[in-house]
Amino acid sequence: PMRKLYINFCLAAALSILMSCSDPSSQNLNQSDERALSLVNNFTESFSTSWAEKNAKAMGELYTSDAVRIVSSRQTPLYGRESITVEFESDFKRTQSLTSITAEPTVAKFLSSDLVFATGTFSVVDSDDNMISKGFWGNLMKIEGNSLKMLMESAGDATPRGMNNASLAVPEIRDPLYEGSGMNLINEGVASYVLSANNGDSQGIADLFTQNGIQAVSNNDSILFGRESIVDTLNAGTATEIKLDAWSYGYRELGNSLAIGWGGYRQTSPSGELVEFGQWGNIWRITENGLKLIIERASAFSGE
Repeated sequence: PMRKLYINFCLAAALSILMSCSDPSSQNLNQSDERALSLVNNFTESFSTSWAEKNAKAMGELYTSDAVRIVSSRQTPLYGRESITVEFESDFKRTQSLTSITAEPTVAKFLSSDLVFATGTFSVVDSDDNMISKGFWGNLMKIEGNSLKMLMESAGDATPRGMNNASLAVPEIRDPLYEGSGMNLINEGVASYVLSANNGDSQGIADLFTQNGIQAVSNNDSILFGRESIVDTLNAGTATEIKLDAWSYGYRELGNSLAIGWGGYRQTSPSGELVEFGQWGNIWRITENGLKLIIERASAFSGE
């Protein structure tokens, strides 16, 4: 009887394992960094393949229906899968017709059971493998089925030596300022960042991040991880009297004390001359003390 009981127990355990492996809902319980990275790698492979094939429809299907796309080649965000698909159709007929893209994730983590955050680098090359552009990205993705869909893409060219003069010569375009739910919260977060930046307060900027917050901005040589790294890099930079102004275009709370926000910025010299402008798309943690940055992703406009 004991042997029979033992066999039945083993069969039940095996059946339980098989059911958990085949049940998608049970997979959602696995929020390891390994699974997050695997999902992101699968996504970036699909992204690169669809780009190489110039398949705008397939590119669009990699985004959620309500996605936000913030990239340095544009001055304002794109909203929704349909608009994003149309943009890819236009790009593939013009400047991107003979290019390929590679995206390499550096960090990928679950922020909730169905939201995955990742940051990394990208490069775009032409048909002769000549570098066209490279930079950083920090994206928020949502699990739909067994794969990821882009909820917010925030990517831009690296510009460690400052904004390209040809891009700087393009007249600025702005979207309407955000006036929806959470407006005060996002505006307070932006205003605190601007105040610390204009006062040269490196520690003040770092304190606006979560403890392990990430800064992936176009004028740095690399992605920064953690408050200490952010402070050290800011303190090591050349002191300037550049004035920062920034504003929000959108804000969306996602539950689990998570939010995304996006907007624009400009920098001027002491004489009032424009030296840089662009967009930002950030992921935030909502705390009792206001918003804290999980990642800051900002880049100068790189179009012409």
